[in-house]
Amino acid sequence: MKGERILYIAAMLLSVLPIGAREWQSVEVHEDSTVSFCYCGDAKRVYVQSDLFYANQDSTRYTDRTRHIKMKKQSDGCFHVTTRAVQPETYTYCFRVNGKLVPDSLNPDTAWQMMHQWNVVTIGGSEQSDRYQQPLQQGSLQQKCWYSSNEKLCRRVHIYTPAGYEGGKTYPVLYLIHGINGYEGSWSERGRAIQILENLVAEGKCEPMILVMPDVNVAVHEDRPSHYTLWKNICNYGRLCHAHDIERALVELIQMVDTTYLVSDKRYVVGLSDGARIAANTANLLPDYFSAVGLFSPVVHKEQLPKDSEMYYVYTGKKDFFHGNAKRFKRRLEKAKVPHKYTETIGGHTWRNWRLYLSEFLNTISTKDSL
Repeated sequence: MKGERILYIAAMLLSVLPIGAREWQSVEVHEDSTVSFCYCGDAKRVYVQSDLFYANQDSTRYTDRTRHIKMKKQSDGCFHVTTRAVQPETYTYCFRVNGKLVPDSLNPDTAWQMMHQWNVVTIGGSEQSDRYQQPLQQGSLQQKCWYSSNEKLCRRVHIYTPAGYEGGKTYPVLYLIHGINGYEGSWSERGRAIQILENLVAEGKCEPMILVMPDVNVAVHEDRPSHYTLWKNICNYGRLCHAHDIERALVELIQMVDTTYLVSDKRYVVGLSDGARIAANTANLLPDYFSAVGLFSPVVHKEQLPKDSEMYYVYTGKKDFFHGNAKRFKRRLEKAKVPHKYTETIGGHTWRNWRLYLSEFLNTISTKDSL
């Protein structure tokens, strides 16, 4: 009787809900590459704010800027809007409800940027954008911490292990360093690093790897995510450039990973923007340790020139505001006769480029190491 009563109450509740409220999706990608958004809630004005509204403009801009479009309230009581066809790519969006940014609670795919939580939607249809989707075979992502003895604090780190990791074999390890306004989740959320790796593995273009994505911010808060520390990073940048506290902490992280995980002798480090400076400094603290170093849109100077002969991969967009910095570093590498590969692309200082660079870097090092 109790079970019948519960079913009866549920049926009554469903009968009084509008049909649209029972079977709606907050975001839906259609076969024609248009995207529909839906928001149900008590509101006077609702907009959807996203970087996908620039997608059909000149693609050489590769902008992460957002704009918003108004959603219309329909007969089901919800707010709706459908975009025009959108280019294949990964985008972020958020609802602006009565003037406030509100994340989509029905979409678990989220990313933090500039102190706000956004949602992620991927438009498939190209070889590259299809790599941002979840593959059939997936590994495991864990959040851990390591102790920085010089700073006397614990730092957070996300560590990914591939499917079948428990099998006993050893794996290459790739350290991914975020930029000045990122945090330990940036590479997995906006960078789609895990999906890119797993899809390349499925395509036979890369071997399974361990991914290590640490927090490299100046300030560490136990009670709030690291992305709240952008202002402190900027204010402490002068000291940050020369103290090398973060880099020494990363050396301790690397020691922890080497003794805890099944790591092979293939080790790589990648840094984007200011994270490239940290990656290069860390490589200099550990001569002959990394097989290759990747610098994406790098903020690097002559102080970051390598002290050994490991391979350097430098990527930059022609409209990146650090493009000149990358070109000067390339000339320094040439003068010092350091083995390197320099790649220029269209676009600027954006995740759209960094995702492309990561795919190219993984494909290149796998080819170089002869899978």
